[in-house]
Amino acid sequence: MIYDFGNEETLSLSGAYDICICGAGPAGIILARHLSLQGKKVALLEGGGATYTQQSQEIYKGRSVGLPYYLESWRLRYFGGTSNHWAGRCRPFESEDFRERDIDGLPGWPITFDEMELYLKEVKNILGLPIENTFNMDSNSKINSDKFEPDEFHTGNPVRFGEKYKSFLKSSELVDVYLNTNVVDILLEKDLKTVEKVKVKSFSGSNGYVSASNFILSMGAIENARLLLCSNSQIVEGIGNQTDMVGRCFMEHFNLDLGGFVVNTRGDQGTKSMAFFTTPAHSSKHDHGNSNISLGVYSKLRAYGRTAEFKKMFNKLSCDLGLSKDLQFIYKHKCTGEGVISTLCEQFPNKMSRVNLIDEKDKLGLKRVELNWNMSHKDEDSIRTIAIEFAKEFAKSGLGRVKLKKYILDKTEKIPSNAHAHQMGTTRMSKSHKDGVVNINCKVFETNNLYIAGSSVFSTGGGGNPTMPLLQLALRLGDHLLGKDIS
Repeated sequence: MIYDFGNEETLSLSGAYDICICGAGPAGIILARHLSLQGKKVALLEGGGATYTQQSQEIYKGRSVGLPYYLESWRLRYFGGTSNHWAGRCRPFESEDFRERDIDGLPGWPITFDEMELYLKEVKNILGLPIENTFNMDSNSKINSDKFEPDEFHTGNPVRFGEKYKSFLKSSELVDVYLNTNVVDILLEKDLKTVEKVKVKSFSGSNGYVSASNFILSMGAIENARLLLCSNSQIVEGIGNQTDMVGRCFMEHFNLDLGGFVVNTRGDQGTKSMAFFTTPAHSSKHDHGNSNISLGVYSKLRAYGRTAEFKKMFNKLSCDLGLSKDLQFIYKHKCTGEGVISTLCEQFPNKMSRVNLIDEKDKLGLKRVELNWNMSHKDEDSIRTIAIEFAKEFAKSGLGRVKLKKYILDKTEKIPSNAHAHQMGTTRMSKSHKDGVVNINCKVFETNNLYIAGSSVFSTGGGGNPTMPLLQLALRLGDHLLGKDIS
């Protein structure tokens, strides 16, 4: 059943739940479905409504003090979560992501690649992907190199989880979905280890409580950390934060402009593109991140307005004479065969890249967040190594010439970056509480029945979009709660 408490004067939730899931994005919805199909009674709490509202989205406001980050804009806070504007790009983790490593004193994943692979087929079904030959490369992406290979991924019709599973959840006798029901506190029993209930609040100001045997936070990387830190009425530093790891190791994927390039064969039909990925051997040898490098080739002269024909003529002449760079002050233009290089570049876990609380509160009474997303020296070295080596390999393969940005070649310059809206790592998985927030079963350390789902548990971020692996981990968590052997 689906209930909406957005306009209710009183908030009264009843029911004996096996599991309470906080957050109805992809991970939360899939967990609710997975667990209910095995007979579990589930409460699925969504802070937003059935559709977008500024009232709900405003809860994401905060302060960014590191690399530029738009907290309120890059995630969606309503039923279905950020899948409501997800572009649909799918790529699973690589076995290389799970190799044993030391990253500035932090370990990598405490589970194996094979444990993730067990759930890949089921996730493909969830996402509507073909089971065989799922991931393909662009036909233009050919390179003769042992350091870079064609990137293989799938793009297609992205799943809007709220839309896809609404009818199932609405008709289910074992799942109760509560919209506009914001979780504002986690309350523990006297042992300070067992969650008794969560406090919830509607936008109209009504309060209530939900009890269950087990609780799962699946509200996104920033909000998972925020709720743990805000739940400090019984444990002053916040739940799961005894080692000051909650909110640390916030990771994104760096979206960088590495420079420009010219292909050896110019064309004038359409726009060409290429996409490459670091090879496991090269990543391991240089200890850099697994990363995608995408090249967009500008292959057709474009100009608009009343002077379009003159602009095209000027553009062609300046390019043919090799004077394009010198004549940009007259008219900004590109030459056919030229392009730009962008990346989806892995960020290493870094304790100083983190989520904190500030004194300002939202309309629900929760402290807002301050995000300090930053790039470590290890990240800078990784980015520069990848960029320089790629430029060499691109030329050696006879594909063309690359001109890298000055900040790639000059180590004294800061590397600017945008984000891909891939929030990860604030409640990272680890064998030890010293290095993370959840154990190998996604259970919060020092608790008996509190779990976390989603990309906030990622130990490392990999070089692909997080949706596929976070769904694999959600199914793995579901099987653990069902008592299945997941090792």
